[in-house]
Amino acid sequence: MRHSTKTALKRVATAAMIAFYLNSMTFNAWADAVSTGSAAGQEVGSYGVSVFNGEAGSTTLQDLFPATEGTTSLEEVYGDDNKTIDIGINANTRLQAEESREGDAYRTLVESNKRTSVDLSKDPMLNQADKVREPTFMDGFKENFADCTRTEVFETIKRDAHVAKYETCERVTDQGGNVNFNHDYKIGVVEYLSGEPNFQSCGVGCMYLWIGDVVDNNLGGWCNVYEKYVRYRVINKEAITSAKIDFIQWDDFAEIYLNDTRVWLNPVGFFPENQSQLPAGFSCEYVGNLGGTGTLQGGGVDITSQFKGEGDVQTLKMRVSVGNRGEIYARIKILYDPAKAIVDNGWGPSERLPMFDMVNDGFCKNVSMSCTEMPVVDANGCTSENGVRVCRSDMKPSPTPSIDPFCKKANVTAECSFYKGDLKCYKDPTGKEHCPTNNGGVLDSCKEKEADPNCGFISQACIKGAEGDSGSCYAFSEVWDCGYDTSYETIVNTGADIDCPGGARCMGSECFDTSNVKSGDFAYAAAMLQVAQFAEHDLACGGDGSSIEVSNSCKVFKGEAMECKKALGGYVDCCEAPEGVSILDYVNLTMNTLKMTSSIEALNRTGSLFGPGYWEAASNAVTTGASTLIKGEWSNVYGNASGAFTDTLAGEFVSQLQQQLMQWAYDAMVEAGATGAANTVFAVGADGAVSGLGSQVAMVVNIIGWVYMVYVIVDLLINIIWECEEKEFELGAKNATRQCSLVGTYCASESAFGCVEMRESYCCYGSVVGRIVQESAREQLGISYGDVKSPSCEGLTPDELQQVDWDKVDLSEWIGMLNLAGRLPTPTTVGIDNLTGTGSQLGEIFNEGTDRANTLDRNIERLQDVDIDKIKKQAEEELR
Repeated sequence: MRHSTKTALKRVATAAMIAFYLNSMTFNAWADAVSTGSAAGQEVGSYGVSVFNGEAGSTTLQDLFPATEGTTSLEEVYGDDNKTIDIGINANTRLQAEESREGDAYRTLVESNKRTSVDLSKDPMLNQADKVREPTFMDGFKENFADCTRTEVFETIKRDAHVAKYETCERVTDQGGNVNFNHDYKIGVVEYLSGEPNFQSCGVGCMYLWIGDVVDNNLGGWCNVYEKYVRYRVINKEAITSAKIDFIQWDDFAEIYLNDTRVWLNPVGFFPENQSQLPAGFSCEYVGNLGGTGTLQGGGVDITSQFKGEGDVQTLKMRVSVGNRGEIYARIKILYDPAKAIVDNGWGPSERLPMFDMVNDGFCKNVSMSCTEMPVVDANGCTSENGVRVCRSDMKPSPTPSIDPFCKKANVTAECSFYKGDLKCYKDPTGKEHCPTNNGGVLDSCKEKEADPNCGFISQACIKGAEGDSGSCYAFSEVWDCGYDTSYETIVNTGADIDCPGGARCMGSECFDTSNVKSGDFAYAAAMLQVAQFAEHDLACGGDGSSIEVSNSCKVFKGEAMECKKALGGYVDCCEAPEGVSILDYVNLTMNTLKMTSSIEALNRTGSLFGPGYWEAASNAVTTGASTLIKGEWSNVYGNASGAFTDTLAGEFVSQLQQQLMQWAYDAMVEAGATGAANTVFAVGADGAVSGLGSQVAMVVNIIGWVYMVYVIVDLLINIIWECEEKEFELGAKNATRQCSLVGTYCASESAFGCVEMRESYCCYGSVVGRIVQESAREQLGISYGDVKSPSCEGLTPDELQQVDWDKVDLSEWIGMLNLAGRLPTPTTVGIDNLTGTGSQLGEIFNEGTDRANTLDRNIERLQDVDIDKIKKQAEEELR
């Protein structure tokens, strides 16, 4: 009950706030007061709605006063005063101390009774309400605001719409041929650039780099100076952990430079350039114990920083001064990380590397591979290079198991035209059988789209069946939009004008927020009405789709799975649009058919979707009990309003009118050049008069989409050479007029090593509108098309339609198509005169070709001399 009490208090507070705002609004400055009051009222109203959450009513009387022991409900003690009083006393005792919602509410009520009432009759704030009700105040209010009017403001603007024209193309990979591959790798940390390379392994991660001629007494002379240069490149500085000169053999005086920096001098402490530089007591032939040869003390001369810090190419220079005979050579000990001693830049040329994937994935045949340059590999599968020993396990894997990882050059020959071969045989519309062969020649059919500035890239996907186990794809399908833009005019609601001709200065949107949250776009509203019309004609119920009974099985905009074939990488293309298919023809024929069928069905039913027709309902009204009152007490009204229709409400007239509607549709098809289709759709006599619909129409659920396909098949297919199947021609026509959604592509005919025939899979619908709604609904509701080979093109159920956010359904494409065909509704074309007056074709029937007054003027004329009030009063008295 605590919650209920709080809610009640909120309501009281809200009511007080509302009273405060209403009664404190003075009208000294009309516009400012109204503006402020409007904003305050919106705020208070929002708060008031938030507190009325409906939860206050969850506590029942039984919850407040639970039954005593031995009883189960208050109903059982009804009429028994003693038991009722007992329950009340028990509840009173319990609620005085109980910690509960009910206890809080009870104590609040008891405490409120103890408070002293305050007399607010003189309170100035509350008295404001009385002032508002005074005649003098209301007179002033009426004087300033009584004539205020609100006028909706409309504006004609231009919008752009894009009419898509999706085209597909393919890119096929064929890496076959004869290719020489190079494996760019190096083993080691240092390589010689000049001088004889002399490497020696000193264990795992250790190598010796010898410098100079390792020969004793190979130099002669007296104080002759000899210099030895060695240039080398550091292959991988990151692999080196240490570099030291750990051994030098010299005789008699020597020094060593690394990149012009002296890093070692013989222990004598000087180097004589000639005999004159010898200190006293020294000879060119030095025979002391400090000259000659040996392993250097302290592990050697550390040159790691110079070795790793300077350029990749380095120069080590050794100088020796000999007396009589002498020599100079040294050794650098390098420690390295074996894992970093291999620099592998991979195979090339890079653009032909996909050939290895194609071979490994089985998309090539007649494959030949051979290594043309290979290092010496020992029995353990290892080789040495630049003083470093590595094994196959240390190398990166080869692109294919058939080539050794140590191989430096390889030749590969393969035939990778996996798309070549025979397609499945089929028959064209004339019954001729075709058994084409795919010889290739069109590996990239997307180049034209790329070069066309009117085409924009939409998407790319791997053709199902053209991908290998490696994850590589060898055939892609792309979608490009080569459509066009169109501009159209529409009327939109831009708000409202508020005009107060009195003394108030509240003009326009100065006082109130006049923004219109509803869409005021006339073109969009007209398109949405057509969506409803198309849905009505594209409704399928029952298992076979022929029943018109409303049931849970009813679905709207049901599609049909269709597909077309292509020779992958070849010239056979049964997916291209047939010649002569025009979006303008489609729109015109569709709208003519829609108008005819809607009119005919309107004559046969009204009220609900499956109710009786307008004329039938009017005819039945004459014979029902209600007609007694209509034709009796209201006889003057009925007679004048119905006029000449009284004698034409019979079924014969309806039949004549329906026949005329069909005749107009037939004539429009013939005028458009679709004579063959018109004769297929309608039953026509020798004189060209339409007597009804053809026998095939009775089997069709969506006659609108069916009529256009009859036109395509009968009037277009017969005039061109179509060397594919008739169903593919139908798909091409539907696709060209934007009635289909592309589901995907797949390889339908697989050869021994690839894909020869590919197919494009679609869901095609009975109209452009159906396709637009389906695509948007599937995206919003997460409805999948399923497998590309057998897509699910089911219609939408009523429940699914209710879940669709129609603000997200983009109808601009259909609006653009209507605009291009001159079929976009405008306020003029859907005005009352155009629909029911001079613009109505019914004038040819009812007015014998003369101008026909609109329905409003006709009824005004019919009721001109009728006293409605008098008849109403008379009818009321008689009904009493």
